[in-house]
Amino acid sequence: MTQNVPNSPLKNGNNRKTIARYLAHVRGPNPARFRVGDCVTFVKMDGQNWPLLILDIRGNDVGAMCYDGNPHFVRLKLSDLEALRVIKIEEFGCEGVDMYRRLVGLDIEGEAA
Repeated sequence: MTQNVPNSPLKNGNNRKTIARYLAHVRGPNPARFRVGDCVTFVKMDGQNWPLLILDIRGNDVGAMCYDGNPHFVRLKLSDLEALRVIKIEEFGCEGVDMYRRLVGLDIEGEAA
């Protein structure tokens, strides 16, 4: 049973209605974790951060680009991407995604050229 926090400046602390609304959102359906155009930064065992730009998602297959001064196209499974220690996800603009698709040999629709 939830109760208000005694002697608290928060008079409505632990409000049952607020908690119920919050839990309804937490337990409800969520959007996909990754989308085309996400720049996913993850940490490797050596502590270095590595970015991946998602260029294409088809079912369980992900087409992404890694960058070390030159763009490199990599294919991986969604489960491999979800297993990474992700520390940041940023949105990348459509124009940038299209540019990198062309640079790594994908056409605008995501098919290998």
